[in-house]
Amino acid sequence: ISSQTVWTKFKTQLLSLMENISSTRTRYIRCVKPNQKKQPKIMEPLSTVEQLRCAGVVAAVTISRAAFPNRLPHHVVLEKFSSLVKGSQKIEYHKDENKSDDEYKKDVIVVLSTLFANFPAKEDNSKEFVCGKTKVYFKAGALEFLEQERMNAMAHRIIVIQRYFRGYIERSKYVSLRSITIKVQAKARCTMYRRRYRTFRMAAIVCQSFVRTFIAKNELLRLKREWSATMLSNWWRTAKAVESFKLHRKAAILIQSLARKAIQRPIFLSELAEARENTKLENQLLALQRKLEKAEERRLEAEKKAEDARNAAPVVVSAPATEQVNSQVAQNTELNAQQQALMDESGKMLEYLRKEVFKLRSQNAHLRQDYDTLKANNQKMIETNASAGASFAALNNHAKHLGKSNQKLMADLSAQKNLVSNLTLEQVELKEELKMKQATYIAEVHSRLQYQRTLNHIVDIIQLRCRDDRLVDDVLALSDDCEADYMNGPTGMDVRAPAGSTSGVSDMFKSLSSVTNSSPSKGITQRFFSFFGGGEDVEQEESQTKFSGFQTFAGGFSEAD
Repeated sequence: ISSQTVWTKFKTQLLSLMENISSTRTRYIRCVKPNQKKQPKIMEPLSTVEQLRCAGVVAAVTISRAAFPNRLPHHVVLEKFSSLVKGSQKIEYHKDENKSDDEYKKDVIVVLSTLFANFPAKEDNSKEFVCGKTKVYFKAGALEFLEQERMNAMAHRIIVIQRYFRGYIERSKYVSLRSITIKVQAKARCTMYRRRYRTFRMAAIVCQSFVRTFIAKNELLRLKREWSATMLSNWWRTAKAVESFKLHRKAAILIQSLARKAIQRPIFLSELAEARENTKLENQLLALQRKLEKAEERRLEAEKKAEDARNAAPVVVSAPATEQVNSQVAQNTELNAQQQALMDESGKMLEYLRKEVFKLRSQNAHLRQDYDTLKANNQKMIETNASAGASFAALNNHAKHLGKSNQKLMADLSAQKNLVSNLTLEQVELKEELKMKQATYIAEVHSRLQYQRTLNHIVDIIQLRCRDDRLVDDVLALSDDCEADYMNGPTGMDVRAPAGSTSGVSDMFKSLSSVTNSSPSKGITQRFFSFFGGGEDVEQEESQTKFSGFQTFAGGFSEAD
């Protein structure tokens, strides 16, 4: 195994360096010292030129100028000069990464051959350009000729763009002026008709007041006559009502007395029959008691006599006398048994009668309690009926009051409906007017946006393709001054909407809504016209003398762009 030597390492690193250089776009860089003091912002021309001469830079530039000093890639040539070719040989350039170098080379040869057909021929009859594999090499003066032709074509196109732009601006001014004139006319007519309406309304009000006064007087007289008649009829009706009330009251009292008599008569008759039965029972009880007392007295006398007879001395009596005494004793015994049975029966009868009397008395007490309860309920019902009548009268009055309130509310509702309809009509008119204003303002916003985009586009193209730095700085300063003048003016606003924003017009509508008159001062449009040579002010001549070369190089508005 052989190890790497210093030579093999150097060779490997050199090959790697060459591969990296071949894969990139190389540039020759030469460091030049501006001065020997090594201080900033000091330039010594003699020392600098000597360094360039010693380094061979001056000789290389001289040799390059003698042969092909200018060189451009194929796609750059097509991008810049393909738009100058006209007719059937015109080529539309579109950048395509898949397109080969040979195809680009053929298109470049066709374009440059057509363009250099009018170029003045030289003594040696050599071509003004040579096409390489990736670049085109131009002789001295050839590229300047192409640039001059391109500037002339772009100047012509710029004039066409200016013509359309100025026409658009003037047309926008005319539309705005016409809309403002229509608004002024509408306002004047509105004022005139409003005054006429007020006059007619005052006259109508005066006529209505006279008519209403006449009608009100007649109504007052009629009400007075009706009031007098109403009072007389009220007095007459009151007298008749009082008399009728008295008669009806007497009749009601009589009917009540007869009704109460008819109601109480059966009750009285039943109570009278019951009283008679009670009296009859009491008389029977008294008669039975008397009979019992008499029977008791007899029994006591008989017992007393029998006892006296036993206690008397025995007397010899005969048989007939003994039989007589025994019969008499048997009669007394039988009489005592009858009296005892009668007394038992009368006791049972008395006990039964006592029970019946107790039952009747208890029923009578219950009936009296029921009567008292019914009487109290009747009194309560009378009081409830009286309170219900009072409540009904109060509810009737409340219903009348509610009816009046309902009528009043219906009248207010109709008035509110009329007011709402009038407000709706006014709202519709205001919406229509607002739509007209919004359309006008949106059109103005779009014109402002288009104008600013065009100005920014022009400034960007000048920055990209202009070689005069002073002219670029002057154009940028003029653009900033125009923008500042417009923003400081009465109609100034920032119309630069961010990319992708869709609410720019609606956000700027508020700033445009207060604009009714154009600014008397010089705005950005006049400054732009004076810069492009379209105005008639004194500044136009100054801008033409200061920027005489603008129209020759501002060819950014090509068809490819």
